[in-house]
Amino acid sequence: MTFSAIRTWLETWRRPVTRPARERLAVAAREAARALGGKGRLSPYRLWPTPRDVQILPAGQSPLALRLYGLIQGLPVPIDLPFIDAAGLLGPFARSRKAGRAGRVTKENAILFLPRIGAPIARGEKRRVLKVSVGERHHFREIRMLRSFAGEPDIMPPLAAADPAGRWLVLDFVSAARKLSAEEQADVFLRKIAPRYYRRWGVKPKPTARLLRHRHDAAAIEAEAGRLGLALPADWADGKLAWTITHGGGICEEVIETAEGKAFLLDWEKAGLDPIADDLLQVFEYAPEDTLALFASLNPPGALAPQVQLAVALALRSRYNRRKGRPIPARARSDARCAGLLRSR
Repeated sequence: MTFSAIRTWLETWRRPVTRPARERLAVAAREAARALGGKGRLSPYRLWPTPRDVQILPAGQSPLALRLYGLIQGLPVPIDLPFIDAAGLLGPFARSRKAGRAGRVTKENAILFLPRIGAPIARGEKRRVLKVSVGERHHFREIRMLRSFAGEPDIMPPLAAADPAGRWLVLDFVSAARKLSAEEQADVFLRKIAPRYYRRWGVKPKPTARLLRHRHDAAAIEAEAGRLGLALPADWADGKLAWTITHGGGICEEVIETAEGKAFLLDWEKAGLDPIADDLLQVFEYAPEDTLALFASLNPPGALAPQVQLAVALALRSRYNRRKGRPIPARARSDARCAGLLRSR
């Protein structure tokens, strides 16, 4: 190890959490506390770096595992927050070592449970979740989505407060009955969320050329589809795709179901106007027949067949993963499974 590398390691050990992450969390917490009607009285907390993220705990709590991580990852960082008995985490790019390798942190979040999970709640109070952007991006998109569905129960968690500048938002906490597998999340999404959500926005046909202008040329998509063993129709590039406001994130990682059977889809920060196949491809792997049935019921007249639209979305997703410096093996396996399911239909 060079002297420069040793010096960098020591500096990030002494200051393991980036200054922008600390400052943005502190400012957002004070603003959110005022918006929720709090008195703003500050309490001491510590930011504990781990190999994956940064844990946020009251100053009096110091679990052995976090103290051991501190020997390598860095000293706990003091911070004052206007909450009593909260807990949460900062994402990996709040860590100085991770942020230093990235060079520029455009997207990273902090999540804080108010109060922490397991802590008692005063009568008449609710547990809430504070979500803070500690990178350069904001939460305008997610805030707009949550406000759009404020009158629609059981699709998105209720929005309790939000920053006019888009830096933070506060949601009512939704307690899941149990942890759902990816297959179970796909099933809940298809049965309880997707039909209502997509019909609320509507699904409209738009020329495939619109997609090609923004992403890849037709030849590249056809070549990737061929590599996956899929053949696109000769006129697919002149056809139309079904477009809507998609979730855009990891659907089979963000679905929860309560003990009362209510279903919610979390994390709408990637929502946008895109082909509906981008969303439905994520659940197709786990429930192909149900996905195709829903797609057929939503597919507007004049649009390409659902199987063709899914094949186009899959070719784009596969090409994107393979062009990374380090393709993600799990995604490659998922793409191969989806291709096999499409070939059999």
